[in-house]
Amino acid sequence: MTTRPESKALDRSFELETAAAINELRRQLDRVISLLPTKVSRASELQHALGTDKALAWRVFNAVECSDAFTAARYLPRSAGIRSFLLAARKSGVDTPALEKVGTAMEALDRVVKSHAGDRKRFDMLLASHSVEGKKEADLAHRRTAFEGNTYIWGASADVQLRSAFLAPSEEEGFADMANLRGLLNLEFLRPAMSWPVGITWPRQDDLQTTRDASIQPLFDMDNASEEEASLFFSDPSLRVESRSSDKGGLQYMVSTERVGATGAISCVTGDVVRSVGALKAEEGSERAGAMATVSCPVRLLILDLLVHRSLFPGATPEVVVRSDFSPGQGMSNQQLPISETPTFMGPADGVIRTAEVRRYDQMRAFVFERLGWNPAEFDVYRLRVEFPVLSTAMALSFELG
Repeated sequence: MTTRPESKALDRSFELETAAAINELRRQLDRVISLLPTKVSRASELQHALGTDKALAWRVFNAVECSDAFTAARYLPRSAGIRSFLLAARKSGVDTPALEKVGTAMEALDRVVKSHAGDRKRFDMLLASHSVEGKKEADLAHRRTAFEGNTYIWGASADVQLRSAFLAPSEEEGFADMANLRGLLNLEFLRPAMSWPVGITWPRQDDLQTTRDASIQPLFDMDNASEEEASLFFSDPSLRVESRSSDKGGLQYMVSTERVGATGAISCVTGDVVRSVGALKAEEGSERAGAMATVSCPVRLLILDLLVHRSLFPGATPEVVVRSDFSPGQGMSNQQLPISETPTFMGPADGVIRTAEVRRYDQMRAFVFERLGWNPAEFDVYRLRVEFPVLSTAMALSFELG
């Protein structure tokens, strides 16, 4: 009989050692502030008492006053800033022993940085991941940096990725139909003669695990759209989108241009409907229903709208599910990726749900309802907005099936 290995205890050495070092440095800085000739209760008073730089006084004051050690660390000046603070405090009459204790605490924190991160830049990333406050701002900053790097590497970027999914009861009892709008707006290329996928529709539920297939029907002819349709869905009526069948049964839409940069930017939105795309009851391989947006282009903003017929999931609110190409077949929660956004209820679909980033969005939505004969007053709209979404991830708004 083999013995099952005991689960390893969660290593909290980083949290404990970092919190101890940061709090000791804050305590010693606070002691120095208390020894100044004038009472300090605001950052401006600290600046006046020290006669130092406004930004430095603001950082030190907030580092001391912040309730959470990991958030406070975001305000702590680097070593050079601390030395400037100590020099100003010495000139203001603070005694040497108090200043030396700050130096000792700073050296202890430097040892923690070197031990757990190697350098301050990586240490700041660790801090952001453990911070109670300010995590969203730190996440966004790093996602913006990733967007800029991926834009250069892949040679393409877009202002907006749009995914609108319409879920309605199917004629086949117990199943739902799904209509789709997928688009990239202000898509720019850095290199000429590039072709890029606008999106792909699968003939099954977006989890791609069920074996049930359904037919995909374009809402208009992508290869040869009418002038009215092209003017609604394409930035240039002469633009044509090529549709290709994938080896797994999906329908992929490709767009290309010879032009580069902002003057060659293009926008296009595709539309299709999948009948009986998924069961409304949980079955093997399919336990959720909803809409997924796969991020396959560096984009500044992802807008994922789910327009769901009120009869399908009464009283339920969709959840955000995040998946990654780096862990195929495994769901990844938003706690594991730097994405903390939540869905917003936008109201009934017959109201105004346009967004400033998508021109003619109301007309596009009305086109879908009219083409399929669905009543927008019977649909509710949920929206997920994510700035600088992570490349090679898929984000979904989905309901758990009973």
